[in-house]
Amino acid sequence: MLKRLIILNSDIYSKADIEIDNCNSLQIVGPNNIGKSTLIYALNFLFIIDGREMTFSGNRTGDKTTFNHYFPSINSSFIIFEIFKNRYYSILVKKNTEGNLDYYKIDSEYKEELYFMKTANGQKIRKFDSLLSEFATNGIEHSKFSNRRDVFNFVYQKGKRNNGVVWLNQNVNQDGRGISNNFSKIYKYLINSKLINNDSLKESLIIADNKENESVSFSKKNQKDIQTLLRHNRDIKVIKSIQRSFTDFKEFVNQYKGKSAILSELIFAFDQQYSSLYSELGTSVSKMKTERDKNRTYLNETLNPKKDRLNQELGKIKTKLEQNQKDIDKKDELIKEIKSFESLQFLEQSLENLDTERKTIESQITQIEHQNLSSKDIESKIEKLKSQIDKLTKQVESYSNQLIHQISDNQENKELLNRILSTEITSLPSENISSKINHIENLMKLFDGAIELPNDLKGKSIDSIEDLKKQVREFEKEKIYNEKLLPIAKDLEKHQKDLEEIKKKIKNVSDKIEKLNKLPTLEKELEILKAEFSKLLEEQEKSTSDIKLLEEEIRKLDESIRQDDREITTKENRIKEIQNWKVELEQLGIKPFEYQSTDSLDNIYKNLKRNFEERKEIKYKKDSLFEKLKTKTETSFANEIDFIKHVDSELVTLEDKQKAIDGLLKNISTQFANPCRTIYSRFEEFNSFITNQFNSKIKKIKISDIDTLKIEIIENEKLIKDLNKIIQIRDLTSELIFDDQSENLNTLNKYLDNQTTITFNDLFDIKLHLHKKGQHKVVDLKNQIESDGTDKMIRLVLIMSIINQIVVKDDENKIVLFVDEIGTIDEANRIEILNFCKEHNFIPISAAPLHPYDGFDKYYLVRRNKGKIVVSEKNGNVILRKPIEA
Repeated sequence: MLKRLIILNSDIYSKADIEIDNCNSLQIVGPNNIGKSTLIYALNFLFIIDGREMTFSGNRTGDKTTFNHYFPSINSSFIIFEIFKNRYYSILVKKNTEGNLDYYKIDSEYKEELYFMKTANGQKIRKFDSLLSEFATNGIEHSKFSNRRDVFNFVYQKGKRNNGVVWLNQNVNQDGRGISNNFSKIYKYLINSKLINNDSLKESLIIADNKENESVSFSKKNQKDIQTLLRHNRDIKVIKSIQRSFTDFKEFVNQYKGKSAILSELIFAFDQQYSSLYSELGTSVSKMKTERDKNRTYLNETLNPKKDRLNQELGKIKTKLEQNQKDIDKKDELIKEIKSFESLQFLEQSLENLDTERKTIESQITQIEHQNLSSKDIESKIEKLKSQIDKLTKQVESYSNQLIHQISDNQENKELLNRILSTEITSLPSENISSKINHIENLMKLFDGAIELPNDLKGKSIDSIEDLKKQVREFEKEKIYNEKLLPIAKDLEKHQKDLEEIKKKIKNVSDKIEKLNKLPTLEKELEILKAEFSKLLEEQEKSTSDIKLLEEEIRKLDESIRQDDREITTKENRIKEIQNWKVELEQLGIKPFEYQSTDSLDNIYKNLKRNFEERKEIKYKKDSLFEKLKTKTETSFANEIDFIKHVDSELVTLEDKQKAIDGLLKNISTQFANPCRTIYSRFEEFNSFITNQFNSKIKKIKISDIDTLKIEIIENEKLIKDLNKIIQIRDLTSELIFDDQSENLNTLNKYLDNQTTITFNDLFDIKLHLHKKGQHKVVDLKNQIESDGTDKMIRLVLIMSIINQIVVKDDENKIVLFVDEIGTIDEANRIEILNFCKEHNFIPISAAPLHPYDGFDKYYLVRRNKGKIVVSEKNGNVILRKPIEA
């Protein structure tokens, strides 16, 4: 039995060493997702071996991804199973370079010191080559299993006289591949109880009773005699059933031949009439097309171009008329307008007055704009001019009494002083003179100072009274001009607009004068235009008349061409019609037969169509009946005559076929009954085993408040019925066959046709019955039966009971199993299942969260590390809850 499970250098565990031999139950305790289930699922590698049948968490199979999880290194990742059967040995599992598993038998218990070497940093796992060398050094023999079949045959051995891991009863069978047997097929459910349902329980029961290979195969190679028998029987019934229809069929065949002969004669007559009519119509159409084409050419090449030319000329005349009329209207309007003007003399005088006014305003505006004068500047200038005029006027009035005239008696001195003194001083009254100046020197004393006068200083002439009066007039004139500028400067924009209006008036008057001057010329031009207009009207009238005559000629010719087209189309359609008839009749594929007829082509065609439809209807009835007869007779004749000959011959041989059936029935009456009787007998044995033995055993099991458990076998009634029909074939007689009582034989033939194989699994289904507090309940294991804990316990107990049927009952043959989600089982049922395991040589291992569940002998505590996890008794991971029994 398995004593110890060791995992070295997996993805999760640096070392996990689980000792099983000194306990009846074991629990691995640790936080979620730390790898508790991973540790237990390693049992797959010993008890299943076939990777496709292995089952891991998440219902994963033993694929390379799973292998890589347990064996990340091909040289230093191992799983070791320590076994004791008569003596100790170990089975080592590792991954090879191809990603598959290699198994080795080590003739020694697990010795940790062989697998690790001591280094300065602690223990280090040995490489595989180094491990093999260590085995050799210590005299430990080891060998590699050559294939999975060898591993399987070593793990599972029959009887107790061997050192196999599991001792099996003698009646356990192994499958053809050599890596699966009754035990391994069922054991996977002890690793993953979630897989247990009606189908898997049914499969396990069949396997436990060695019935999984029981079957009956129906092969077509055994079908020849029965098919011949049924064929003869069917042929006789078919021939008798179709005799009346067959007579009708032959009558339709004869009617079809008669109609075909009539159609051949009509085809010949049609061809004769067709040739004559086709030639006549073709000649007529050809002549009409020649005449039509001639007219069409004359129309298109002569008349239509002439019409187009005349229309173009008429268009030009109309255009000229329109333009001429426009010119006349325009000239007439212009002359009327000119005659409405004022007289030429009046307009010329108005022009002169307006031009004078324009010039005056333009001059004033120009001066204001050029000198950039504002109204204030002009007002200031006017005031200044007024002051100067007043001053000059006063000078004229007091001319003789002015200072400059009395200051000196010397004229040169007066002029020199006039140069030096200002006008304001020189125009003072003479009374302001204190003393006259008689002599002038270059040094001129002024108040308490003196000024040196230049030697070349010349005097300034003194204005006369006339000069002063002239200045007054000029200033007056300038003042008047500025006074006129002042209102313009105050409203410059208005005067600019006034100027524009005057210019427009000047333009208007100028235009009128110009038009008045042109009036005689315009009147002459108007007369000329009116004369041209009268001439164009005459030309238009003549052109219009010519076009109407030509259009009438074109219309008549065009109508003639259209009439020709209609007649040609009618005859061509007739040609197409009889051509289509010809093609249609040729496609019928009817061979002509010489026949004389005076009927028209149309009548012949109608007779052909009518007879063809009648023959078609006859053919449909004939062919439909032919197909029905072929279907009934299951023949595939293409030729009706051959079919008629065949059926006639079958009617002759009816008696011979009835005699042949008797011989065939004797050969096949018992050929297939024995295999069906055998599998049915095995089924009855199995039913008895479940009802009497297995149910008696599970009836004693105590689970929660469930009083009893029972499995009911539900027969596949249809299949069992068919088996009994085949078993009874040997009792058939020819009389039963011909009385249409051959149901059993037909049932057999159906299975032969389908090449059916009836497996033992097909014969029945199962139901699980339980009694609880006096209440009966039928359950399906696909669904939850009771509470989670009760459900899990029922599933496990059923499978363990089946396993118990196929293993040797011995203390050295205990089976290790995985009880998943132990926390869902209540305490009473948990103790019950642990006791059941102990009584039936099972060692349950379960996984629990941080709070362990009572009732187990040993607890392994899994703790998180910074690196990979270490679990072993030496590492302090084990707690014993009660003394271990010896």
